[in-house]
Amino acid sequence: METVSLTVFPRKPGKRYVNEARRKGLIPVNIYGKAIEKNITGSIERSKVVKALLSPKGRNVLLTLETEGRKILALPREIDIDPIKNSLRHLDLLVIDGEEPITVNVPVIKEGRSQGEILGGRTLVVLREVPVRCLPAKIPEKIVVDVTPLDIGGRIMLKDLPYPEGVIPAIRENVPVIVVNKGRGQTAEETTAEGAAAPAEGEAKPAEGAAKAGEGAAKKGDKPEKGSDKKK
Repeated sequence: METVSLTVFPRKPGKRYVNEARRKGLIPVNIYGKAIEKNITGSIERSKVVKALLSPKGRNVLLTLETEGRKILALPREIDIDPIKNSLRHLDLLVIDGEEPITVNVPVIKEGRSQGEILGGRTLVVLREVPVRCLPAKIPEKIVVDVTPLDIGGRIMLKDLPYPEGVIPAIRENVPVIVVNKGRGQTAEETTAEGAAAPAEGEAKPAEGAAKAGEGAAKKGDKPEKGSDKKK
């Protein structure tokens, strides 16, 4: 399993120590999860953690944290970006078990030009990320979808995505992910609504699935304890 190794430097809670860490070129972090007895407050070298987040895995990069004389496996969860400076301010890291499945959001990338697009239609990615469940070592960088066979009115549903081996969708609703509409004058929502007019038996309405798709991964795992100093 490929991971990025980072050293966690001890840090006391509080605004004073957060600012002190930033002046030293460190990023304040809170580390939590069922695999550790209590939350860990610390700091990580800014340059190294930024490089990790800019890797192909992005927010799903696996981290090996060296802290308190041991090594633990973690995944970025909440990333605090300064809206003015557009710079990383704080990280929440979830400790995970490499042998247990986890839910994450993975980007969907369309490839090729659909037949419908050649005829004047538009190929739209309705869900740019989809929640998947798999072992940490199996987390894909992205899911690439070939749209060239799709005609106008064609669509690729959640269950039809080309999932890598060991990766499954994290929600049951079979919602549209990519659609080809008529072009100008028709939105992705209208195209989606057409497909939902007569759902198959046992299939949830796409609107419900789409609303839940972004929530599935966000609600997984443990929550950090109250009193986080990330916004101080």
